[in-house]
Amino acid sequence: MTLLSQHPQELSPMLGSLLSEDLEPFLYNSMEGSGYEMISYISPMGQTPESGLQLYLNSPRYTTGYGRLFNTITFTTEAHMFKPFKERVLATYEFIKAAIDYSNDRGALLTKAKSQSDEFVKAQKEFTIRHELDSTRVEEIEFKGYEAEYIDSKITGGKRLRYDRDKPFTKNIPYYRHYLRKLSITTPDFYIIPQAWHEVILRLSINGVRFERVEHDTLMKVEAYYITDYDTHPTPYNGNYLHYNVEVRTVEQSIQFFKGDYIIPTNQVTNSYIVEMLEPQADDSFFAWNFFDSILQRKEYFSPYVFEDFAQQMLDNDEELRVEFENKRKSDKEFANNSYRQLSFFYERSPYFEKSYLRYPVYRLNSK
Repeated sequence: MTLLSQHPQELSPMLGSLLSEDLEPFLYNSMEGSGYEMISYISPMGQTPESGLQLYLNSPRYTTGYGRLFNTITFTTEAHMFKPFKERVLATYEFIKAAIDYSNDRGALLTKAKSQSDEFVKAQKEFTIRHELDSTRVEEIEFKGYEAEYIDSKITGGKRLRYDRDKPFTKNIPYYRHYLRKLSITTPDFYIIPQAWHEVILRLSINGVRFERVEHDTLMKVEAYYITDYDTHPTPYNGNYLHYNVEVRTVEQSIQFFKGDYIIPTNQVTNSYIVEMLEPQADDSFFAWNFFDSILQRKEYFSPYVFEDFAQQMLDNDEELRVEFENKRKSDKEFANNSYRQLSFFYERSPYFEKSYLRYPVYRLNSK
């Protein structure tokens, strides 16, 4: 039996320590006592487990990752494919029994840690939304497996991996379970979402997010993100073309909001969910899942024969702009040989350029 647990770094300090120091040891010991030994989920660094295992991080797209957004400890069990069906069922049954036994014996610990975590998250201001494996910190874990070999493939003519079930082994293998913080954000006091984004509002509401509403049309100075770069997977995943490697720049702007727009305070039990969904750089944000794709479409353009005279005026009246333009021409040959790109340089800096292009429509507001 393999167990996919949440990573303690992804949980509150209270739940993280309870999981690693008490709950997991209880489950592993119980499974060993039942005759169905358990090990961490098999996520090898290379082709075979001997290359080392890494402790898996749980993205919110999975139930294990989704649960952590609400201070809930979750597990996924995976019975081994080499085991007979009956043994896989019984191993799963024993795990469920062990989880129930822990809940019965130490439920008060779970309840206390959950309550403390809720209060912790309500006041939390710093959230890590991207991690990367720390390959410099290596531990060892005992692993029971079969010797691997590469034999000739009769179909492809290449080599195929084969585990020799006549050659079992028990050995210590590398174990990577530490992650570095790659990207952290500080939450604003409020997020503001225009009411037009009703599909986003619906999902926030279903997940228990508390809202306030703008009482009358008003102009507010807020932080706005502009999407500066992103990649998109070329094939669909669950019907979506996911965005990743999202980069943003932040600007302060005065934005017109309207009566009924949504204000989301960040003093809620659901703060982790709010941040992971509304920060566009988070791996499973609403932006990543295409809810805001319409902002990626540019709708306004210029006619070169009309705009060139205005571009000349900009060049004549702004010395800093002239220097920036000339430096761009010197450093970028493709730019220097493309007249449309050169006019675009001016258009994008003109008052006619649409400010909403690539502007992420979830705004950040601080009360001070």
